[in-house]
Amino acid sequence: MNVTSISGRPGHGAAPLGHLLDHQRLIVCVGSGGVGKTTMAAALAIAAAQRGRRTAVLTIDPARRLQDALGIEATGGAPHRVRIPRRPGARAGRLDAMVLDAKHTFDALIRRYAPSPEVAERVLGNRIYQSLSGALAGAQEYMAMERIHEIMASGSYDLLIVDTPPTQHALDFFEAPDRMSALLSSRAAALLQNPSLALAGGGSRFAQAMLAAILRGLERFTGLTLLRDLADFAGGLDTYSEGFRTRAAGVAAMLRESATSYLLITTPEPARIAETMTLRGELARSRLPVAGVIVNRVLPTGVVGTSTAIPRATSAEDLAFARKLTAVHRRYVELAREERREIARLARRASEQRDSIVVEVPMQTIEPTSLTRLVALAESVV
Repeated sequence: MNVTSISGRPGHGAAPLGHLLDHQRLIVCVGSGGVGKTTMAAALAIAAAQRGRRTAVLTIDPARRLQDALGIEATGGAPHRVRIPRRPGARAGRLDAMVLDAKHTFDALIRRYAPSPEVAERVLGNRIYQSLSGALAGAQEYMAMERIHEIMASGSYDLLIVDTPPTQHALDFFEAPDRMSALLSSRAAALLQNPSLALAGGGSRFAQAMLAAILRGLERFTGLTLLRDLADFAGGLDTYSEGFRTRAAGVAAMLRESATSYLLITTPEPARIAETMTLRGELARSRLPVAGVIVNRVLPTGVVGTSTAIPRATSAEDLAFARKLTAVHRRYVELAREERREIARLARRASEQRDSIVVEVPMQTIEPTSLTRLVALAESVV
């Protein structure tokens, strides 16, 4: 067990995070929305690159914070080289930033596993595919996993850091490969290929034939080919089902390798800490290796202080103003104490887990929304 609390000063207690950045191949940042997860993923990636590693950071979160901070333009998911200052005496590393483009990744997947170019074009040209490939349930998460697998298998990087969607979608993200495989193997997919199968087992052959005839008549009457497009879409994807299942198994294994670590990002509010501990338990039950927790935006006790006495005043107006300031200060003192209690509770839970770390990052006076400020944040936490 390795529970560590750091102040954010360079070099102070930074060994645990530095060890992860130096030795792991995949670090996945998980947490609820609004805790600075995207910012922390970017800062960790910068720190790893400054430590000499060929690093990539991939954001799945649809928010544009990472794109804006790192200056990424819409590139269809292609790597964007980020120019960062080199630390004196450090090995030369590099950083590429990427934003998931699920539609682009899905199209590339279809072309890669198609038995022939003709089959690929038939699926890509299908109107149902064009409408649903970016919105199909689980497609966004599955394509994220596909992109992660592709980046890892390329051999172009020593380390990939992934910024996942907020907590309510995080477990969907990890379970996406299995769900996509199950969908392609389900009866629902067979029904899309032949809607008259809905009566199979419960209706006569005559009823099935009547339903098929009615459906064809509706198509002729309306001039629409929706059902045919659905059948072509489902039939086309069925060609890929075995490849999807094989890839899903490979991704599931990759997520549990010893070179993969999960970092939970949170803030010290009681609700956030409770949510983090719940998520930690869910990840552990899924056998996903949690390395530790980063508690972001912690009030520095040295700045807040502990004294709550009302300062002396020479007039009634000054006294009223002093009382207001003291009330505000007392609130911040109590807030800092509450944060210490919550972090201690989190550390106790972490101590029950082997090889777990808790790292504190002080609240920043200026929001790190630019590359310069991200570099400063990276230097302060690692």
